[in-house]
Amino acid sequence: MNIKSWYTRYRGLAMIITGTAILLAALVVVLLRPSVPEAKATWLWDTRLVESHTEDIIEFAKEQGVTTIFLQIGNEVADASYQRFIAAAAQAKMEVHALNGHPEWALREQRKEATRFLNWVKQYNKESKPEERFAGVQFDVEPYLLKSWSTEQEAMVEQWMESARVWVESARRDQLKIGAALPFWLDGIEHEELGEGRDLRQWMVDKFDYVAIMAYRDAAEAIYEVSRATLEEADEQNKQVWVGVELTESMEGPGVSFYEQSLSSVKQELNELVSLVGKHSSFEGVAVHSYESWRNKQETKIAQKTDDTSGEEVSP
Repeated sequence: MNIKSWYTRYRGLAMIITGTAILLAALVVVLLRPSVPEAKATWLWDTRLVESHTEDIIEFAKEQGVTTIFLQIGNEVADASYQRFIAAAAQAKMEVHALNGHPEWALREQRKEATRFLNWVKQYNKESKPEERFAGVQFDVEPYLLKSWSTEQEAMVEQWMESARVWVESARRDQLKIGAALPFWLDGIEHEELGEGRDLRQWMVDKFDYVAIMAYRDAAEAIYEVSRATLEEADEQNKQVWVGVELTESMEGPGVSFYEQSLSSVKQELNELVSLVGKHSSFEGVAVHSYESWRNKQETKIAQKTDDTSGEEVSP
C-alpha cells in the first residue's frame, strides 16, 4: 500500500491523533504555567544596603521571582558598590534600574538636578563593564505633592511635560531605557498642549518606554480597576506597565496598603490580580513597594512561625 492510499484510508484516524496531540500539548502548557508570573519588580530605597547586603538582597529577590530592581541612587555610595551589586543581579538574571526623583524636578528651575542624575547614570555606564551597567532609569517625580499644585496645576503640568520630554530625549540618545512611576489618576488631568480628547495618562504612556503605575489598593479587583485605563492605553501603544502595590504603612487611610495583611493574604490577592491583568499585552508584572517592607513582612512571618513552633514544643 502506497502512502497516498494509506492516508486516504486512515485520514480520519490521523486527524484524531493529531488533534489529541495538540490538545495534550495545550493541557501541559496550562498545567505548567505558574499562577503568578516570574516577573516581579521592587523598589529599593535604602541604597546603603548594596554596600554590605548584596547577597541577601539578591537571594531574597530571586526567591520572590523578582526580575527588576528599581534602585534609589545615593551620593554616599561608591560606584564600585553599584558595580558589584548590578553584576550580582545580572548573574541572577535581574535588571537594575537607577531610580531617583523629587517633586521639584518637574519644574524648570529644578530640572538641572534631574539632568545631573541622568548624566551621572550615563557616565557610570560608560565607565562600567556591560554586566555592571544599569539597564534603565526610572523617574519618580510627583509634582502633585507640592503645595502649589492646587493653585498652579496647569502651569505645573506644562512644565512636567516639558521636563519629561527633555529626560526621554536625553536617555534615548544613549539608548537607555527610561520609565516613570505614575499615579493611577492622571487620566483626570487635561491640558491644551495634550490636544483635544487626550489626557496626561495617555501622554505619559506615549513618552516613556514603561510606566510603573502606583495602583495602591489592598484588594485585587480594586487594584485592577484603578490600573485598567493605563493598561488599555499601553496595550494600544505597545508599551510596558508595571502594576505597583503597596506594602508600606500608608497615611492615606484604609484600603490603600497591604501593610496590615498577612503575607499569605497578600500572595492570594496578587494571584487574583495577575488573573485579572494577564489579558493585557502591556502587563510586565507586579511591582512591590518596597523591598524593605516586603523583606520585613517576610521576616515577621518567619519569626511568627518560629515562635509558634517553640510554643508547641514546650506545651504540655
